[in-house]
Amino acid sequence: MKKKVLLIGPLFNISGYSDHARLIADALYSRSDLFDVYLLSTQWAQASSDSSYVDKYVESLVKTQTLLEESQKNGTPLGQLFDCSFQVRPPNEFEQITNYDIGVTAALETTAAPQEWITQCNMMRKILVVSNHAKQNLKNARHSQTGEVINTPIEVIPFYNTITESTEPFAAYDNIKTSTNFLTISQLAPRKNFYNLLKWFVEEFKNDEDVGLIVKLHHMNNCTMDFYHVRDKIKSILHENNLQDKKCKIHFIHGSLSEQEIKSMYQKDFIKAYVTTTHGEGFGVPMFNAVCSDIPVVAPSWSGHMDYLSAPFTNETSGKSKVKNLFLKTKYEIGPVKEKHLMHGLITKECNWCYVDESSFKKNLRSVLSGEKLHQKNAKVLGKHIREKFSKEKVFQMYEDVVSQVPQTTQPIQTFNIEVDKMFDAISGNNS
Repeated sequence: MKKKVLLIGPLFNISGYSDHARLIADALYSRSDLFDVYLLSTQWAQASSDSSYVDKYVESLVKTQTLLEESQKNGTPLGQLFDCSFQVRPPNEFEQITNYDIGVTAALETTAAPQEWITQCNMMRKILVVSNHAKQNLKNARHSQTGEVINTPIEVIPFYNTITESTEPFAAYDNIKTSTNFLTISQLAPRKNFYNLLKWFVEEFKNDEDVGLIVKLHHMNNCTMDFYHVRDKIKSILHENNLQDKKCKIHFIHGSLSEQEIKSMYQKDFIKAYVTTTHGEGFGVPMFNAVCSDIPVVAPSWSGHMDYLSAPFTNETSGKSKVKNLFLKTKYEIGPVKEKHLMHGLITKECNWCYVDESSFKKNLRSVLSGEKLHQKNAKVLGKHIREKFSKEKVFQMYEDVVSQVPQTTQPIQTFNIEVDKMFDAISGNNS
C-alpha cells in the first residue's frame, strides 16, 4: 500500500523555500509507485508568484482539495488521511498535523536559532535542513529560562545540481561589452550585504573600463516598481560614495528567469568569478549553481556554502590526495547582528553572523584576474566533484529513505491545527 504524503510549502513563489518545496515534490513524484502525494501551496512572505509550475502540480492540488472537501463533509479526522507531512517553512510555522510530521527549513544564517522555535521544532518527528551550518544553527538554540533544546533528530539533505549545458543565448547579456566580468545574484536584504559588495567592487575597479559586475538583483519581488527601486538604490550607493564617475561597468538584471535562462546565465566565458560578501547562507543556491558551472567563487569561509566548496585534490608533484577548499577565501570576523537588522522572533540579539574583511575581498577580486588559469583549474575540479556528490539521483534517494522510515497510519490523531478554509484559499491562490 502506498504511503500518503502531504507536502505543504510555497510551490508557486520565487524564493529559496519555494525551490526547496518543488525539489521535495519532484523527489516524491519520482517514486509514484511508493508514495501518493498531496500538495498544499502556501505563500512565502512577499515573494513574487511564479505560475509556470501550476500545470506541473495541478493534478495533486485538485486531488488534495477533493480529499479535504470529502473529509470535512464526512467528519473524518484530517490527521487520519496522511501517513506523514512535509512542512517547508520557518520553524515558528511548524504544526502538528499527522502522526509523523517532518519540518523542512533553512533555519537561520546566524550562529543560533531563536528560542521561540524550540517548542515547535520538538513537535516534529524529524527536521530536514539543507546544510551542516543550518543543522548546527538549530542545535545551538537554547531556551534562556528553561534550558530546553531541540531534541528532534535533524538530518541534512542538500539541493541537487540542476545546471546542465545550455546552448541557448541569454538575452540579458546581448549588450555586455566588457570582456572580464564578475557575477553576483543577490537581494537588497541586510544579510546579503550588497551595499559593501558594490562599493568595494567599484572602488577596486573604478579605473578599469573592461571590467564589469553582472548583478541579478531584487528587493522584495520582481515587479516593475521593484525594478525602479533597485536601480535607484544602485545609483544612490555609487553617489553616496562618490563613485558615479567610475569606468568599470555595472550590468543590472532584474525580473523572473526561466529554468533555461538560469542555466544560460552561468555559461559564458566572460564570467571570471562568482562573488559574494554575504553575512551568511543557509545553503546559497546561486553560488551552488556557479560551482556546478565550473565558475571560481569568492566568498567568506563560513556558513552553509562550505558544504560544497571543497573537494579531494591530488597534488601533481607528490601524487598525494586530500580534501581542499577550492575557492578564493575571503577573511571575516563573527560578530553580533546590528540592532537595526534584528527581527522579532527570528533574528534576535543573541545571533551573530560574519562580517567580510574589505581588504581581503578586494585582494581576491584582483587575484581572480592575476591567477585566472589556476582558479579556473580549481573550479573545474570542484565542479566535477560537486556535480557527482550532489546529483539528482542521490538527493532523491535521501528523501525516499526518509519516507520509507515513516510507519503507515493505524489510528487517527486528534490534533490538526490548520484551518480548512485557509487550506482551500492556499490551493486556489487566494492569500489576501
